[in-house]
Amino acid sequence: MKVKVLPNGRLLLPVSLRRCLGVEKGGHLVAELDGDVVKLTTPDRSLDDAGALFRSLLTDDASVADEVIADRRAENEADR
Repeated sequence: MKVKVLPNGRLLLPVSLRRCLGVEKGGHLVAELDGDVVKLTTPDRSLDDAGALFRSLLTDDASVADEVIADRRAENEADR
């Protein structure tokens, strides 16, 4: 699908594309550059993807708060 770049540098997204993304006029998208490819997603989708990535890095028994506290205690001990 072609997207027009206006003289002021703004992108003109076709209505069909905005509808597929659920974006209204004046809405927001998140743009990500991957090499020479621009990916557009909704902020909600971007947040969901970040959450999924974070959850994939956790082990089943991991407690992020406990790990942070343990790290800080170890740093304090090393500084003494």
